[in-house]
Amino acid sequence: MSSVEPTDPAAPLEAIGPHTVELGPWRRRLVQYQRIAGGFMIFKGLTYWSSLFGAGDGPGSYFQTQPLDTQAATIFFAVIDLVAGVALWLGSTWGAMLWLLAAAMQLFADVIVLEFSGFLILLTMVEVLLVAGYVIIRFMVHVETDRRR
Repeated sequence: MSSVEPTDPAAPLEAIGPHTVELGPWRRRLVQYQRIAGGFMIFKGLTYWSSLFGAGDGPGSYFQTQPLDTQAATIFFAVIDLVAGVALWLGSTWGAMLWLLAAAMQLFADVIVLEFSGFLILLTMVEVLLVAGYVIIRFMVHVETDRRR
C-alpha cells in the first residue's frame, strides 16, 4: 500500500501565482527588460500610426505623398511593432522572436530599401541596441539556469 495520505478537504489550497514561482535575478532582469523593450516597440508602432493618420501637416497628406514601397513598409511596421510590443510587454517568447524579426526587417528597410527620416533612423539604432542588450541578458539567464541544474 502507498503511504500517501489523502489531502484534507478542509485545508486551504495554495493558489498558483507569481509567489509560487522562483525567479533568479537574471530572469527578473529579463522580464523587466522585455517590458522596457515592449514599451519602446509600442511607442515606435504608434509613431508609424501617426504618420499613417497624417499627424503634422494635414490629414494623411504626408503618407499619401510617399512612394508605394514606403507606404507598404509604414503599414507593415505600424502593425508588427505594436503586436511585438504588446507580446514583449506580456513576456511571451513568441513576442521576442517577432521583435527580433521586426528589428531585422527594420534594419533591412532602413539600410537597403527605403529612405526614412532621421527620427526613424534614430529609433532603429535604439532598437538595435535594445536587441543587443536582450541577447546579452538572455544569455545570462541561460547561464543562470544551467548553474541551478
